Amino acid sequence: MDNQELLNKFKMNVAVNQFKNESINKHTLKEEIKWRKYAMKRKLIAGLCGGFILISGVAFAANYDKIVETFFLGKGLDDAAQNGYIANPDMDYIESNTTATDQITGITLDNINVNAKIEDFLMDDLNISTHFTFELDTKINETFDLDTLHYIELKDLIVTDEENKILYCMDQETLEKYCQENNIDKKYLEFSDNYYNCGLNAVIVNHDKENGIINFTYNMYTGNASFPKSKKLNFKFTHIQLKREEWLENENSIVNLKGNWNIDLDVPEKMYNRQTISYKVVNCGNPDFQVTNATLTDTGFEFGIIISNIERPEQPQILKDLWQEYSDGKIDIDEYNRRLNEDEEIRKASEDYYMRQSHPVATYDWESEPEYKNIEKVTYVENEKGEKFESTMSPSRRQDGNFIDGNKYSFYETFGVTTYTATDKLKVRVLFKDKPYIVELEKAHN
Repeated sequence: MDNQELLNKFKMNVAVNQFKNESINKHTLKEEIKWRKYAMKRKLIAGLCGGFILISGVAFAANYDKIVETFFLGKGLDDAAQNGYIANPDMDYIESNTTATDQITGITLDNINVNAKIEDFLMDDLNISTHFTFELDTKINETFDLDTLHYIELKDLIVTDEENKILYCMDQETLEKYCQENNIDKKYLEFSDNYYNCGLNAVIVNHDKENGIINFTYNMYTGNASFPKSKKLNFKFTHIQLKREEWLENENSIVNLKGNWNIDLDVPEKMYNRQTISYKVVNCGNPDFQVTNATLTDTGFEFGIIISNIERPEQPQILKDLWQEYSDGKIDIDEYNRRLNEDEEIRKASEDYYMRQSHPVATYDWESEPEYKNIEKVTYVENEKGEKFESTMSPSRRQDGNFIDGNKYSFYETFGVTTYTATDKLKVRVLFKDKPYIVELEKAHN
């Protein structure tokens, strides 16, 4: 399977921004992608119909295959990585004497060596993406069979920079301790310019039971705010959880590793001096389109429009009735999902309403399953060389697709064209209600 096929098959994982925190390992990367594409499409419809329930040196092209296959951040970041937008700290392992406790049996192993390092990483306005390698003392096999490894979580990870800004932390106790030690007035989940609201996408790339090696990706991404232009990063954690295959059925099927790991990284100048290039509208093929943003970075192109004179679609009665049955307790969630996926009339009504009527600007070709490759059925950006770039489908991308007051629709998307592939002039081909409209742009020179 080549890189493009791998990326295309993975897109279902990030089809809707609500599903930011799912990470399920299926032993191998290919099985992971295959499973996600199937599961995500089912969950996409169910989640939407349910009223929107849920939510250093430089490594160059020689490292590109690894980046493409294991960061899963979309075309823009893949191109950036291919052009050297990635740091390789070339660091030694950070060693820690660790205890390993099986939460089911209560068995504890002392004096287990667990070493950790970051192989490479990248940082832009929206992402801090890392490849970790763990080296575990093989004595851990007495308690935990690495061949049953399903998911790995750094429970109390905190990522900070040289100004003590908290770039990632999802553990309340860790956050409060850090703030107290650094005299920071901050409360848990009160996000600001010094404490960022982040999502997480984590994938186990591979493991070697015989040598106790685990390679995995940790992608942290911010919400609306942009990450600062940090020059140094610090990763600190004391608690690693290894989750077995049956963890979803038994939440205690985990092993807790307690130690102390502290990793310092220097951020390359290319990342902390990242710039944004603005484009201006030269011509717009639809008078109801108001372009609100057209900006280019090293890792993507953000484009936004407000579309006027469009009415909000009415939800089909068959979907209202199904939801009412569930709300009244007449059917459970399993029956709700079964009908949503297996009742042909309900399924077609759902797909038409949520994927087409509610999203009149097409960014994803749902019709061409299983390949999803017909770019003419989606909105894309074209450079002067005739190269076409669709939306990145990254879980971290900035995007919007919602009806707003006054018969208007807000569309915002991040596309895979970057500073490495953009030209002075760009065309955005907006596929609106199955009709293409061209927005011509050119670089705004200061």
